[in-house]
Amino acid sequence: MSELARIAGDSDKTVTMVVPQGRGQVIFHLNDAELVSQLIDGNFPDFRAIIPHNYKTRTTISTPAFLKACKQAEIIAREGNNVIKLNVIPEENGTGRVEISALTEETGKSDIQMEANIEGGALLIAFNVRFLREVLDVIKAPSVALETNANNTPGVIRPVGDDNFTHVIMPMHLG
Repeated sequence: MSELARIAGDSDKTVTMVVPQGRGQVIFHLNDAELVSQLIDGNFPDFRAIIPHNYKTRTTISTPAFLKACKQAEIIAREGNNVIKLNVIPEENGTGRVEISALTEETGKSDIQMEANIEGGALLIAFNVRFLREVLDVIKAPSVALETNANNTPGVIRPVGDDNFTHVIMPMHLG
C-alpha cells in the first residue's frame, strides 16, 4: 500500500482496483501506471482470541496527560529498548496513581507520577513506549482505560465512552 501511495502521490486521479478470479493477485490501475501485487494465501488468524475479555485492574487516566508522560519517558527510553514501566498503585475510594519510569545507563532516569482512577489491585507492568504513544496519539477521548491482568499478559487500551475502539498491547519482559 505504501508503494501505491508513492506512485499515486498527491494526485486526485481515480485508482481502480481489480482482483482477477483465481490468479491470487490484485491489480491497481492508475492513469500512467499499473501495480500488481500477490495476495497472501491462507486464513487470517482469529484476532479475537488474543483480546482479553476480563481484567483484574482497570486504570482510567487522562489521555493528554498519559500521552505527555509517554513522550517525556520516551526521551530516556529510546536510548535503551523503548521500555517503560508502569507502576499502578491503587489507593482508597477507587483513586490512585500511576508511576511511569524509564531507565538507561546512557541518559539516566525518568520518573513521572499521574493521578488515576483504579479498580483492582496493584500492578507493575512494562510496555514499549513507542507503541503506547502511537495509540494515544490517535485517541481523541479525554480519558482512556488500561485494562490489565498480569505483567506478562496483553493489556487493552480503550477510550472511555467509545466501545468501537480496542487496542491490544503486549507487555515487555521485566528483567
